[in-house]
Amino acid sequence: MTFLHPLALVGLAAAAIPAVLHLLERRVPPEADFPPLRYLTEAERQNARRLKLRHLLLLILRTALIVLIVLAAARPLFPTQASGGSLHEPTAVAVILDNSVSSGLVVDGHPALERLKAMARASLARATASDRLWLVLADGVARAGTPDVLLSTVDSAGVSARRLDLTAAVRAATRLVDAEPLPAREVHVVSDLQRTALGPGRAGVLRGVRVLALAPPSRAPANRGVGAARVTDGVAAVDIVGTPGAGAGGAASVTLRIHGREVGRALVAPGSTASITLPPLGPGWWVSEAVLDADELRADDRRFLVWRVAAPARVTALSSTGGGPFVAAALAVLEEAQRVRRGTEVAIGDRPEAGTLVSVVVPPAEPALIGQANRALAARGGRWRFGAVGTPGPIAGAAVPAIAGLQVTRRYRIEVVTGDAGRGTGNDTTVLATVNGEPWLVRDGGVLLLGSRLDTAWTALPAAPAFVPFVDALLNRLARGEAPVTEVEGAPRVEFRTRGADTIGAIISGLDPRESDLTPASPALVREVLGADVLDGAAFMSAGFAGAGRRDGSGLLLVLALLIALGELGVATRTR
Repeated sequence: MTFLHPLALVGLAAAAIPAVLHLLERRVPPEADFPPLRYLTEAERQNARRLKLRHLLLLILRTALIVLIVLAAARPLFPTQASGGSLHEPTAVAVILDNSVSSGLVVDGHPALERLKAMARASLARATASDRLWLVLADGVARAGTPDVLLSTVDSAGVSARRLDLTAAVRAATRLVDAEPLPAREVHVVSDLQRTALGPGRAGVLRGVRVLALAPPSRAPANRGVGAARVTDGVAAVDIVGTPGAGAGGAASVTLRIHGREVGRALVAPGSTASITLPPLGPGWWVSEAVLDADELRADDRRFLVWRVAAPARVTALSSTGGGPFVAAALAVLEEAQRVRRGTEVAIGDRPEAGTLVSVVVPPAEPALIGQANRALAARGGRWRFGAVGTPGPIAGAAVPAIAGLQVTRRYRIEVVTGDAGRGTGNDTTVLATVNGEPWLVRDGGVLLLGSRLDTAWTALPAAPAFVPFVDALLNRLARGEAPVTEVEGAPRVEFRTRGADTIGAIISGLDPRESDLTPASPALVREVLGADVLDGAAFMSAGFAGAGRRDGSGLLLVLALLIALGELGVATRTR
């Protein structure tokens, strides 16, 4: 039992008032023996015994009356299994409504999100003015508000294109409610509890915080979705993902469309990759869409692909001044694959080459020639120069992800010329890769500047499998100022990146492929990772807000007080 107004219990001290008054009114009259009245002594003794009993009963009744009135003023709350109309002690509650992509699954003709929203509404509807409430959706933002405001937010919530990391959400929610100075603190997880939604590690639920999770369906629904997709050398590779072992093991038909026209089709099992050869296409940027036959989760049935078709770069490698045997070998491989051809569009050497559109410049082998290389860069109008010798370290940068982490043992720092620092961050200058946080690969107008020679004495890159793809990207993409095609999480769409009138890259928004795996987490895993009690719908409803509801007992106490007051009146009247 708890009290809504515990300070009122101070009034229990008033229960001593009847006892004090009773003691003060006790008088011992003087005794005198009158022989004629001795026969009345026995009758008086019996009457005195009855009066003592009545006075004691009055004392008990009056004390109980005061105690009941004080307890009623303190508003006691008694636990009850009934949820309707019950009260509870002030509670800090964070409701996590998982409206991520998987909640759009159609079950029995209705989206799963409808059931989740109904459970979230039921939790929020039980809140009172003394509670502190938050609502967390798939975007991970904790929204504080009154029950009415948060109920309106739940009603307007739709299926989000974002993935919710339940582990991170519960971790943040438990710390949020724990900071509130209220008697009870709870987190209600209303989700389909996908196994893939449980992030790495554990939520680390704090002591005193209860986490309740709505039980997911007992059986994993069948589903297929389009995962990652990319185009390489005229072939589209499309990953098919889904719920393993849930009746989705048959081959799925994936169709590739360009401007609504089908250009290829393949049958592939979930967990595999479809390879579709593209028809010959003209130069430029192309957008395609990989589409699966519709199923109960429509959102993951399509994904965009973007790639650029361009003529092979025309390259000349100055082996005597910086090309070297490794570069020559890579160019031979790329020429055989028709990725490059000989020409004067791009030159590779230790100084900018006149008559070429772009020069890939590596440091001279001899330190004494650094000054000569820097003067040639200045004559070309470059803003960056070779500086002092830098420290060894791994390569970092998103421009060519395949080389990230490869070791550089020898390098020169690449530094912006003093006085040009403000111009060095213009649209035609880009730091593409770093070593120890310092620029290692920089595009500066028509010059690509490398901090190391492409030789195993300088870096492990030439001996790595990623070297030929790196040279390909260096000549065909980076030398032309083309940015990589990047993917971000969001509703499917394509946004092109431009520089002036030129299109230099694209951003593809798509769904997280993990949302396609609808396998629910086991209750044991949920308890281990989220520290939550997994409950079915009815149990989830009754367990919220400090377990079963708590009913106000003040009315019952006032009724008892009235009955005792009537009893006290009757006894007092008879006593007189």
